[in-house]
Amino acid sequence: MIFGPMWKLEQEKNNLLNYEILKMKKIKSIVSVLTLAVLTACSSCSKDSKASSGKNHLSFKIDGVYWESDESEVFGSYHFSDALGPKLINIAGAKGSGAAQQAFNINLYNTDAAGSYTVNVPNGSTASTYQNVAQFANLTASNYLCGGLLQGSQLNIAISKVSKDPQIVEATFSGTMQCVEGNIVSITEGKFSYHE
Repeated sequence: MIFGPMWKLEQEKNNLLNYEILKMKKIKSIVSVLTLAVLTACSSCSKDSKASSGKNHLSFKIDGVYWESDESEVFGSYHFSDALGPKLINIAGAKGSGAAQQAFNINLYNTDAAGSYTVNVPNGSTASTYQNVAQFANLTASNYLCGGLLQGSQLNIAISKVSKDPQIVEATFSGTMQCVEGNIVSITEGKFSYHE
């Protein structure tokens, strides 16, 4: 046992050590609370950014198999420029990258507003200039094009919302497309939303 001035010094040392331990516990608590606050804030930020950027969407089922465009590849336009075609409504999206990228688009010409439109290119025929057309590229490596200008496609498209400034297009669609291998694919539950 220590007595006298050494005891007092030892007591001060223990008090200082206890103070440092309490201080560290408080700092750990504060850091934990701040970490939780930052994680919560970041979590809600990412949810907000997904909610705000989640407005562009293209999906459908092709022969019963769900297909969805990469969000960054979704594009739509309403009467953007007559250089692209008279009164064009464009619905487009793609999935993947490189040579195997799958791309889907519908071009509707001479449109006036939201409403019902059709793509009706008979199987085995060729679409005329500014005829409504739809196509799906790279279903498989050998079945590289369905619809388009040289194969048939019959789709019903319901345009529910359009705007020129800002560009907005919302639609649903379904139908069939003939592919280069001669098979006909079914497109169902098509949903599209593009907000500039």
